[in-house]
Amino acid sequence: MNRKAHRIIIALILTLMIYSVQDISGQIIEINGFTGIQLGGTARLYDGDFKINDAQNYGGKLAFGLSSTTFAEISYMRSDMEGRLYPFIGNVSELIPFSANYIQAGALQEVDFGRVAPFGTVAVGLVVWDPKTNLLNSKTQFSATIGGGLKIWLTEMIGIRLQGSMLLPMVWNGVGFGCGIGTGGAGCGGSVYTRITPFQGEFSGGLVIRISPN
Repeated sequence: MNRKAHRIIIALILTLMIYSVQDISGQIIEINGFTGIQLGGTARLYDGDFKINDAQNYGGKLAFGLSSTTFAEISYMRSDMEGRLYPFIGNVSELIPFSANYIQAGALQEVDFGRVAPFGTVAVGLVVWDPKTNLLNSKTQFSATIGGGLKIWLTEMIGIRLQGSMLLPMVWNGVGFGCGIGTGGAGCGGSVYTRITPFQGEFSGGLVIRISPN
Protein backbone atom coordinates (compact mmCIF):
# COMPACT_ATOMS: atom_id res chain seq x y z
CA MET A 1 0.00 0.00 0.00
CA ASN A 2 1.37 3.48 -0.78
CA ARG A 3 1.97 6.17 1.83
CA LYS A 4 -1.01 8.25 0.73
CA ALA A 5 -3.37 5.31 1.32
CA HIS A 6 -1.78 4.74 4.75
CA ARG A 7 -2.41 8.35 5.72
CA ILE A 8 -6.03 8.22 4.57
CA ILE A 9 -6.84 5.09 6.59
CA ILE A 10 -5.05 6.35 9.71
CA ALA A 11 -6.81 9.72 9.41
CA LEU A 12 -10.21 7.99 9.21
CA ILE A 13 -9.49 5.94 12.33
CA LEU A 14 -8.21 8.96 14.26
CA THR A 15 -11.22 11.04 13.19
CA LEU A 16 -13.59 8.36 14.47
CA MET A 17 -11.72 8.17 17.77
CA ILE A 18 -11.66 11.97 18.25
CA TYR A 19 -15.35 12.33 17.42
CA SER A 20 -16.27 9.53 19.78
CA VAL A 21 -14.24 10.95 22.67
CA GLN A 22 -15.68 14.45 22.18
CA ASP A 23 -19.25 13.15 22.43
CA ILE A 24 -18.55 10.40 24.95
CA SER A 25 -20.85 11.76 27.69
CA GLY A 26 -24.02 11.07 25.72
CA GLN A 27 -23.16 7.70 24.26
CA ILE A 28 -23.42 4.05 25.14
CA ILE A 29 -19.91 2.59 25.24
CA GLU A 30 -19.10 -1.12 24.92
CA ILE A 31 -15.71 -2.60 25.73
CA ASN A 32 -14.96 -6.11 24.47
CA GLY A 33 -11.92 -8.28 25.06
CA PHE A 34 -11.81 -11.51 23.08
CA THR A 35 -9.84 -14.56 22.06
CA GLY A 36 -10.47 -17.34 19.60
CA ILE A 37 -9.04 -19.06 16.55
CA GLN A 38 -7.86 -17.59 13.26
CA LEU A 39 -8.07 -20.11 10.46
CA GLY A 40 -5.17 -20.71 8.14
CA GLY A 41 -5.16 -19.73 4.50
CA THR A 42 -3.11 -19.98 1.33
CA ALA A 43 -1.53 -17.15 -0.64
CA ARG A 44 -0.75 -17.95 -4.27
CA LEU A 45 2.66 -16.37 -4.91
CA TYR A 46 4.85 -16.09 -7.96
CA ASP A 47 7.15 -18.91 -6.83
CA GLY A 48 4.63 -21.16 -5.07
CA ASP A 49 1.94 -21.36 -2.39
CA PHE A 50 2.46 -19.94 1.09
CA LYS A 51 0.27 -21.98 3.47
CA ILE A 52 -0.58 -20.54 6.88
CA ASN A 53 -1.49 -22.68 9.90
CA ASP A 54 -4.44 -22.08 12.24
CA ALA A 55 -3.56 -20.09 15.36
CA GLN A 56 -5.06 -18.39 18.39
CA ASN A 57 -6.12 -14.76 18.04
CA TYR A 58 -6.82 -12.14 20.68
CA GLY A 59 -7.57 -8.45 20.93
CA GLY A 60 -10.07 -5.80 21.91
CA LYS A 61 -12.93 -3.71 20.52
CA LEU A 62 -14.28 -0.34 21.60
CA ALA A 63 -17.77 0.58 20.37
CA PHE A 64 -19.63 3.88 20.62
CA GLY A 65 -23.41 3.91 20.30
CA LEU A 66 -24.82 6.11 17.54
CA SER A 67 -28.24 4.78 18.56
CA SER A 68 -29.42 1.96 20.81
CA THR A 69 -28.67 -0.61 18.09
CA THR A 70 -26.07 1.08 15.82
CA PHE A 71 -22.42 1.44 16.85
CA ALA A 72 -19.19 2.86 15.48
CA GLU A 73 -16.36 0.51 16.42
CA ILE A 74 -12.57 0.44 16.48
CA SER A 75 -10.66 -2.80 17.01
CA TYR A 76 -7.26 -4.44 17.25
CA MET A 77 -6.68 -8.16 16.68
CA ARG A 78 -3.40 -10.08 16.75
CA SER A 79 -2.55 -13.65 15.85
CA ASP A 80 0.91 -15.26 16.14
CA MET A 81 1.04 -17.66 13.22
CA GLU A 82 3.37 -19.89 11.24
CA GLY A 83 3.51 -20.81 7.58
CA ARG A 84 5.53 -22.64 4.93
CA LEU A 85 6.34 -21.84 1.35
CA TYR A 86 5.59 -24.72 -1.03
CA PRO A 87 7.52 -23.66 -4.15
CA PHE A 88 6.57 -24.85 -7.61
CA ILE A 89 10.23 -25.83 -8.00
CA GLY A 90 12.48 -26.74 -5.07
CA ASN A 91 12.15 -27.79 -1.46
CA VAL A 92 9.51 -26.77 1.05
CA SER A 93 10.72 -24.02 3.39
CA GLU A 94 11.09 -24.27 7.15
CA LEU A 95 8.23 -22.94 9.28
CA ILE A 96 8.25 -19.14 9.16
CA PRO A 97 6.80 -17.47 12.29
CA PHE A 98 5.03 -14.12 11.96
CA SER A 99 2.24 -12.09 13.50
CA ALA A 100 -0.86 -10.72 11.79
CA ASN A 101 -2.07 -7.42 13.27
CA TYR A 102 -5.45 -6.02 12.20
CA ILE A 103 -6.23 -2.38 13.12
CA GLN A 104 -9.68 -1.39 11.89
CA ALA A 105 -12.63 0.97 12.19
CA GLY A 106 -16.17 0.20 11.16
CA ALA A 107 -19.83 -0.16 12.05
CA LEU A 108 -21.97 -2.66 13.93
CA GLN A 109 -25.72 -3.06 13.50
CA GLU A 110 -27.65 -5.23 15.93
CA VAL A 111 -31.24 -6.36 16.43
CA ASP A 112 -32.58 -6.01 19.97
CA PHE A 113 -34.28 -9.19 21.16
CA GLY A 114 -33.80 -8.39 24.81
CA ARG A 115 -31.07 -10.50 26.40
CA VAL A 116 -29.90 -11.78 23.01
CA ALA A 117 -28.86 -9.40 20.23
CA PRO A 118 -27.75 -10.73 16.81
CA PHE A 119 -25.49 -8.33 14.92
CA GLY A 120 -23.54 -7.78 11.72
CA THR A 121 -20.31 -5.84 11.28
CA VAL A 122 -18.22 -4.32 8.51
CA ALA A 123 -14.83 -2.63 8.97
CA VAL A 124 -11.83 -1.34 7.05
CA GLY A 125 -8.28 -0.55 8.08
CA LEU A 126 -4.77 -1.98 7.99
CA VAL A 127 -3.18 -5.37 8.50
CA VAL A 128 0.51 -5.57 9.38
CA TRP A 129 2.30 -8.84 8.59
CA ASP A 130 5.32 -8.93 10.89
CA PRO A 131 7.85 -11.80 10.44
CA LYS A 132 9.66 -12.72 13.65
CA THR A 133 13.12 -12.54 12.18
CA ASN A 134 15.48 -9.68 11.44
CA LEU A 135 16.14 -11.13 7.99
CA LEU A 136 12.62 -10.35 6.75
CA ASN A 137 10.70 -7.09 6.57
CA SER A 138 7.19 -6.43 7.82
CA LYS A 139 4.50 -5.54 5.24
CA THR A 140 1.34 -3.46 5.58
CA GLN A 141 -1.84 -3.85 3.54
CA PHE A 142 -5.29 -2.34 3.33
CA SER A 143 -7.86 -4.77 4.77
CA ALA A 144 -11.60 -5.19 5.14
CA THR A 145 -13.63 -7.40 7.47
CA ILE A 146 -17.23 -8.59 7.38
CA GLY A 147 -18.79 -10.64 10.16
CA GLY A 148 -21.68 -11.38 12.44
CA GLY A 149 -22.49 -12.86 15.79
CA LEU A 150 -24.46 -12.63 19.02
CA LYS A 151 -24.35 -10.57 22.19
CA ILE A 152 -25.79 -12.45 25.16
CA TRP A 153 -26.44 -10.10 28.08
CA LEU A 154 -26.11 -11.69 31.53
CA THR A 155 -26.96 -8.39 33.25
CA GLU A 156 -27.69 -4.87 32.00
CA MET A 157 -23.95 -4.15 31.90
CA ILE A 158 -22.13 -7.47 31.40
CA GLY A 159 -22.49 -9.95 28.59
CA ILE A 160 -20.77 -12.38 26.25
CA ARG A 161 -19.98 -11.50 22.65
CA LEU A 162 -19.54 -14.31 20.09
CA GLN A 163 -18.41 -13.48 16.56
CA GLY A 164 -17.29 -14.98 13.28
CA SER A 165 -15.58 -12.89 10.60
CA MET A 166 -14.04 -13.10 7.16
CA LEU A 167 -10.70 -11.27 6.96
CA LEU A 168 -9.97 -9.77 3.55
CA PRO A 169 -6.46 -8.34 3.07
CA MET A 170 -6.13 -6.43 -0.19
CA VAL A 171 -3.08 -5.51 -2.27
CA TRP A 172 -2.63 -2.08 -3.80
CA ASN A 173 -0.04 -1.47 -6.52
CA GLY A 174 1.22 -5.05 -6.32
CA VAL A 175 2.72 -4.63 -2.85
CA GLY A 176 1.99 -7.15 -0.12
CA PHE A 177 3.27 -9.94 2.07
CA GLY A 178 5.24 -12.24 -0.20
CA CYS A 179 7.59 -15.17 -0.40
CA GLY A 180 10.27 -15.98 -2.91
CA ILE A 181 13.15 -18.23 -3.80
CA GLY A 182 16.66 -16.82 -3.96
CA THR A 183 20.24 -18.04 -3.81
CA GLY A 184 19.85 -18.64 -0.08
CA GLY A 185 16.75 -20.81 -0.48
CA ALA A 186 13.05 -20.19 0.05
CA GLY A 187 11.86 -17.43 2.32
CA CYS A 188 9.24 -14.76 2.89
CA GLY A 189 9.46 -11.01 2.78
CA GLY A 190 11.42 -10.83 -0.49
CA SER A 191 10.81 -8.60 -3.47
CA VAL A 192 8.32 -10.85 -5.28
CA TYR A 193 4.65 -10.13 -4.53
CA THR A 194 1.32 -10.93 -6.07
CA ARG A 195 -2.12 -9.38 -5.82
CA ILE A 196 -3.63 -12.56 -4.31
CA THR A 197 -3.46 -12.67 -0.52
CA PRO A 198 -4.73 -15.12 2.10
CA PHE A 199 -8.42 -14.73 2.90
CA GLN A 200 -8.94 -16.11 6.40
CA GLY A 201 -11.82 -16.75 8.76
CA GLU A 202 -11.84 -16.23 12.50
CA PHE A 203 -14.11 -17.24 15.36
CA SER A 204 -13.84 -15.55 18.73
CA GLY A 205 -15.64 -14.76 21.93
CA GLY A 206 -15.20 -12.81 25.13
CA LEU A 207 -16.63 -10.56 27.77
CA VAL A 208 -18.40 -7.34 26.79
CA ILE A 209 -19.06 -4.50 29.25
CA ARG A 210 -21.64 -1.79 28.50
CA ILE A 211 -21.36 1.68 30.01
CA SER A 212 -24.58 3.65 29.64
CA PRO A 213 -25.04 7.41 30.28
CA ASN A 214 -28.43 6.73 31.92
